[in-house]
Amino acid sequence: MATIQRTGRHIVSDLLRSPNMPTLLIISALVIGAAALIPLVQSSIATTTNGNVRQLEQQRDDWQAQIQELELDVATMAGLSRIENEARESLKMVEPKETRYITVPVEAPEPRRLPSRYLPPTADEREAEPSAWKKLLDWLPLP
Repeated sequence: MATIQRTGRHIVSDLLRSPNMPTLLIISALVIGAAALIPLVQSSIATTTNGNVRQLEQQRDDWQAQIQELELDVATMAGLSRIENEARESLKMVEPKETRYITVPVEAPEPRRLPSRYLPPTADEREAEPSAWKKLLDWLPLP
């Protein structure tokens, strides 16, 4: 049995005359069209994300402004003159005419003990450990 080898020119001409050619062209056009839409979709997503970020930044700025207003209210309410005025007006309090001091025959409570890591270092501790810079300079061979 003899076989005939086909050249590249025959294969292309056979493919162009094939009944599947219109189908291949339609599928190719659809693939190219879908590929052309990818940048458009990406741009749309980026625009939407940017809008969401701006909206969240606006909300953050609004919350920060509200926090500053509340801090101002707290500072105003905590003022000594406002508290004294409130005591006189609302609670009908008056300054005492006479001040009395009472002594209690009990020892004062022992001060709270903090862990040593929270206390400032003593002079002995500061002198005992040389600084990191001193250690580094001692390590270098300087004249």
